[in-house]
Order: sequence, then structure tokens, then C-alpha cells
Amino acid sequence: MNAIMIQNLKKNYGSFEVSLPRLDLRQGYVTGLVGKNGSGKTTLIRSVLGVIPKTAGTVQVLGGDITADPAIREQVGFVSETPYYIPTLTTEMVHEMVRPFYPRWDEELYQKMRAEFELPDRKIKELSKGQQKILSFLMAFCCRPRLLILDEPTANLDPSVRHRLLGYLRRYMEDEGNTILYSTHITGDLEDICDYLVGLDHGTLAFQGEKDKVLDRFRMVQGPGELLTPETRGLFLGWEQSALGFTALTDRPQEAEALLGQEVRYRRPTIEELIIYRGGNVQ
Repeated sequence: MNAIMIQNLKKNYGSFEVSLPRLDLRQGYVTGLVGKNGSGKTTLIRSVLGVIPKTAGTVQVLGGDITADPAIREQVGFVSETPYYIPTLTTEMVHEMVRPFYPRWDEELYQKMRAEFELPDRKIKELSKGQQKILSFLMAFCCRPRLLILDEPTANLDPSVRHRLLGYLRRYMEDEGNTILYSTHITGDLEDICDYLVGLDHGTLAFQGEKDKVLDRFRMVQGPGELLTPETRGLFLGWEQSALGFTALTDRPQEAEALLGQEVRYRRPTIEELIIYRGGNVQ
């Protein structure tokens, strides 16, 4: 079963368009959404949430229309990159305003997490950026959603807090009915937690699939600079050259090995390297 089903989605901003013929996100898994700034990630998330009008296409969330069915909205939690609460509200006021909208709200969990993360009852504008992010996470997490959509959820958090929040996400995924769509530039989080990868590039789908299978399609190639010639550059999606040699990404590993042999080193890329080098010369 799919938690999110997208068909022929288009969102046109004039000079920029997001166009996704088909994209399905499987229920019960963590899907990492990656791409450079301006690739369309936020537009995709807003389209899934139904907060912006589509130019064309359909989006189904948990089997229905999130814009028309309150029962679906009650099952979706969202952490935005920038907290959107009214600055003059206090932490407790936000808690009291949000809780009644979610029949599955877990008050015991909220109080436990609030104490664990030492979230004070202050006005939003008086909280640090990290505390604002923790508040957003608690509001999304404690409604016990079936679908959790995360847009840079660990930005502005110190490593200890980020580690503990990722622990909560792992435990959340022990329920096979739960699903996470996780968009972040902190790709180390995705290396650790995600099952599937979706990559966007200039509003189009660059790659998708199981994380390991996606990464296995590519190879990082490292070798002496004299081997980076016009002929070999044709094998690479992107490269970087220095006095110490070159580092490049290829989606044609067998051709690269046939041409360069064992004069270079080959290894599977990280998610971060895939994003950095896939777009061409990084210098």
C-alpha cells in the first residue's frame, strides 16, 4: 500500500515548474527527499499537504484527499523548516490550541518529551531556534500520526538532541502502519534512518528507489589528475579537481572501469556526494 500517490503533478511558478508524472511513497517506510536548494522539495511537500493549489495532477494521501477529508488531516503530522506559530503565543498556549484537533493526541507522551527536552513555557519569540524546532516536533509527533512529514526537522539542534529525536523516529517506525517523508540537507540522518530515496532536480524527478539500490547505481572515482581528460569527463556526472588529483561521480561504473582500470579507486557514494556531484563540475 502507498501512503502517498502522485500522478501528473504540476505546479507552475512562471519561471519554475515542478513536474512529477508519477511518484508513490510506500506505507511503513522512511523515504528521504533530497535535492539542492530550489529543486522543488518544499513545493512537493506543500502539494502533498494541500496548502498550495496544484496547476495540474492528483495527490492522494493515506488513500484520500487531504484537503477534503478531516479524518485524513488528523492522521498527518508536519514539522516545517521554519516554525509558523504566532510569536506572542506561549508554549502552553500552542499545546492547548493544537491538542483538540487530534483525537489520537498522546498527552502522556507530550509531557514526557517536554520534560526530557527541557522545553520551557515561554513566548515563541523568546525561545531559541532549537527550542522552536523541538516544539514543532512535539506538536507533530504527539498527535500520533500515521504519516509524518518532516522538512529539515533537525536543523538548529545540537547533536545530542538530534540523536534523541532520531531515536523517537526509529521507535515510531516500529509500527508498520507508520510512514515518514523526510526532507533534509543533513544527509547523515538519512544514511542512518531512511529506506527509500527520492531525488529532485530543477523540479523533476532525478532518481527514486530503495536507498541501497539507488546508491549502488553510482560510483565515486578518485585518481591522479592527468586521468581527467575530455574523454574520461564524458563518463562523469560531476567532478572536482585539485593538486592531489580528482574526485568524480559516474552512473556508468563498468565503462569507467574499462577505460580507467585499476589506476583509480572506486567506491559507493554517500547521499551527500550524490547530491553534490550529480549536478556537474563542483568547482
